[in-house]
Amino acid sequence: MVSAIRKIRKRLLEQNRFNRYIFYAIGEIFLVVIGILIALQINTWSKENQNLKLEKSLLEDFKSDLIIQKELINEQIDYEIGMMAQIDSVRQFMSPNFKKATLPQKLHELTARRTFKANRATFNNMIASGSVNLISNASLQNTIIRYFQRLDYVESVVNNNNLFMVDSNFGEFASNNAMGFQIDKIGKFVDSVEFTNEQRYLLDMQLRYRNGASKSITAISEVLLGLTDELINTIDVELKH
Repeated sequence: MVSAIRKIRKRLLEQNRFNRYIFYAIGEIFLVVIGILIALQINTWSKENQNLKLEKSLLEDFKSDLIIQKELINEQIDYEIGMMAQIDSVRQFMSPNFKKATLPQKLHELTARRTFKANRATFNNMIASGSVNLISNASLQNTIIRYFQRLDYVESVVNNNNLFMVDSNFGEFASNNAMGFQIDKIGKFVDSVEFTNEQRYLLDMQLRYRNGASKSITAISEVLLGLTDELINTIDVELKH
């Protein structure tokens, strides 16, 4: 095509047909511009297609992380519910006629706690690489960012509750023998220990405090679980578009 136009241009110049030469020169420029525009459009289409594939891959990775996060949240909730059941069983030891020998072990078990685990691998990679803009749906992009802000908040609250309410407070109570447990000559806990009213009050308050830690963690985890389900469903809808 270009070669043919050049031949026509040469012939027109040789024949002194200036007006026709101008016409064909403009036509030549027009074809070059059209070619450039087509090339740019093809490049843009190719880039958009590549971005769509990257966005789909990113959303699928997010969904996989969220499914794992959902399992971790459920495990956290189940653990805290189990701890609250153990706390209820310990309350019966406040009865004057109940054997006390197994209580120290049960109190020691209540010093255990579960560290909250946040699965944010894809989110961290997205922030580090700046690929957040690959998510074309601005509303979904903001929802994902807000979700991980909430996840960080829950992780902080749960682990701080564990540190201060369980480790520092209840753990110290359990290890300081504030209940006056005794061991006989063969190393067994004495069943006949009688608690004073003050000790029963102290035990009740500590059990309430320990129960409050698990109860608050359960509540905040259940809210996060609902948000996780919502985000998974939203991503599913986006992937189907």
